[in-house]
Amino acid sequence: MTDNDLRTLLRDAADEVAVPRLATDELHLRARAVRRRRRARWVAGVAALAMAGALGTYVLGGTLGDDDLHIAAAEGDPRGWAVAEGNSVHFGDGSVVTYGGRVNDMRYTSVGLLTRSTDTNARLSLITTAGVQPLDLGDVSDRLIGTDPDSPYVSWTVEHGDGWLVRVADLVTGEKVADVPISGKYTWAGWKTPPVAVDGEHAYVALDDRTLDVAWRSGQVSTSRGLPGGYTTEVINGRAVTQDATGETQRVVEVATGEVLLTTRSTDFPDDLIRLKLSPDGTHALAAPYAMCDENDDCRYDTPTAPIHDLGQGTETAVDLGDHIGWTPGGQLIRASGTKVELCDQVGKECADTPVTLKKRADTISGTMNQS
Repeated sequence: MTDNDLRTLLRDAADEVAVPRLATDELHLRARAVRRRRRARWVAGVAALAMAGALGTYVLGGTLGDDDLHIAAAEGDPRGWAVAEGNSVHFGDGSVVTYGGRVNDMRYTSVGLLTRSTDTNARLSLITTAGVQPLDLGDVSDRLIGTDPDSPYVSWTVEHGDGWLVRVADLVTGEKVADVPISGKYTWAGWKTPPVAVDGEHAYVALDDRTLDVAWRSGQVSTSRGLPGGYTTEVINGRAVTQDATGETQRVVEVATGEVLLTTRSTDFPDDLIRLKLSPDGTHALAAPYAMCDENDDCRYDTPTAPIHDLGQGTETAVDLGDHIGWTPGGQLIRASGTKVELCDQVGKECADTPVTLKKRADTISGTMNQS
């Protein structure tokens, strides 16, 4: 039995568990006003793996080295997907949680959504259908963090001498589980420290000339065979998206071997701007168009449709994008159009309305990497 087979069996078993609708605790956080700027950002599918595990109460606490991680008990559905509008987080079961500030980034973990606000970029919070739990990981502003939807771990890099530490924290226990030293040249991006992607017990750190594969439990550091340097990517179930130095050619590759599963060229698309995004199980890739955001963070896709590639069958299906599109932890497409949110199959053909009703339109969908 392969890892994918095991993930599928566990996910199917978890999906059969009856989950009662939980009451929502609204927690208003103090928000800081910040000057907004016009910027472009990628708006694409959710990068998430199917999660397997029991639903219940997660007690979070403890310390993280010199950085205290203060988390209260959180009750709720950690598997829930959500759509954010302003400071309201609408979960798929119809419950609504109020967050402090406009929600910008929501990442799947096995204990809830790890969330960042445009108003409080330095701080993260953990959100479930039960409410919001503020986290204190120290200052993580201008850092690209890594999460794995199948686990409670979060990783980022911190300055350390002439290099950095790849820090990994367990959101369940509140403990720092790893600090792995790395070194190299990092100038290619604007984040304070090198960005991190997490897949299982591996953290991938993109430097200028290579991507490091950090086995954080053992502390072993090697150069990834399948990922080049100078590009940020999410690693999903052993697969990832890479691009060449010009950004014109993007590929889906097997991280362990470098085998190319799909190649796309931006010149084949309107405006020459796309980004490949992988589905939770790595079987599909969405060639999402670029979206431009105004000073109010209202974002629009450049084109109304985009192709989804079945990597196993080699087929391509056009899907309507709506205002925002992403994947649930279980692999279904979420599509937000105006005030309506739909749940669809993996290629967006069979869709049904959800209990989510928005006032105007969605700002982001859980799992979509919108961190700037």
